[in-house]
Formats: sequence, C-alpha cells, structure tokens
Amino acid sequence: MAVRRILRVDQPDDLAILRQHAAPVQRFDAPLAGLITDMVETMHAANGVGLAAPQVGVALRVAVIFIPALTKELADGRVIELEPEQHFALVNPTIAHVGPHQVTDQEGCLSMPGWYADVPRANWVSVDYVDPQGHRRRIRRATGLLARALQHEIDHLAGVLFTDHVRDLSTLVDRSAELKAR
Repeated sequence: MAVRRILRVDQPDDLAILRQHAAPVQRFDAPLAGLITDMVETMHAANGVGLAAPQVGVALRVAVIFIPALTKELADGRVIELEPEQHFALVNPTIAHVGPHQVTDQEGCLSMPGWYADVPRANWVSVDYVDPQGHRRRIRRATGLLARALQHEIDHLAGVLFTDHVRDLSTLVDRSAELKAR
C-alpha cells in the first residue's frame, strides 16, 4: 500500500489533529484494512514500535503495535529466540484493567522524533479491542514493552501525548544526533 506522513507535534496544524479524540470505528471494510496496512508499513519505515491512526491524520480509534522478538546470544555466538515477535492491529481499544504499580522508563514517539523522556506507566494492562475482522479480543496482563506501547497508543486515541505524563521535565532530551550516528 503506502507509507504515510507521520504528523509532528512541532507543526501547529498537526498538533491540533494529534490533540483530538479519535472516533470509534463503525465499519470493518476494505478502507479500514487499507488504513491498517498503511499504518504497519509506516510504523516499520519509521522504525517504530507502535502507531495510532491520528498520527497519520486519521481520527479513528485504530492502533498498530510491533514488539520485536526477544533474543539472547549464547557463548558460542548462536542467537536463540526467547520470545517471538508480536504484531497487533487494534480497533476501538480500551484499557480494561491496570496493574497496581507504576514503572518508569524512557519513552519516545514517532510524532516527536528523537525526543525521549522518563514516563511512568502501569506495570501491566489488560486491553479489550476488536480485530480488523470485527472479532472482540482481549490482551491479558501485558507487561514490559507491550504494556508501555498499549498505553502509549491508546493515549494517542484520546489526544494525549507521552510528554503529558512526564513528571520530571529534565528527563526530556533530544537524542536525534545520537540516533543518526548509529
């Protein structure tokens, strides 16, 4: 399909869209499937872990998430897979349950490229959503990167940015030069 332009917080017109509440998806049809395909391609092209439809200018409650495989290098140089990669296309997602504790970790956003900050998030979440075919699903007690990505992307659907959760603004840093050097 197509790689779409990702809206940026430093562009006033883009920011106005990013701050809007997304509307629930009503139709599970070919245009929705095309949007999801474009979002996955756009997320991968930008080396992202997640992307919400408002980030590509579509005010619908749709998000995609990609969690890379967890691997370990053995002493003999072989690499083994501890956990497989995970792909999610979430339509109308809602957080059903949250863990009782918060975990603070570095977080960034494709709409704020290069910028990272320490963001507290629930240590686990359960999320209800509808898959692209219209079937109700639940992700139960997601932890780690998946829990963080789910909370981040669902926030986007409510017009909330990760910077809204930053408690210590001194942790907000521009790592663009460091990332380009890699």
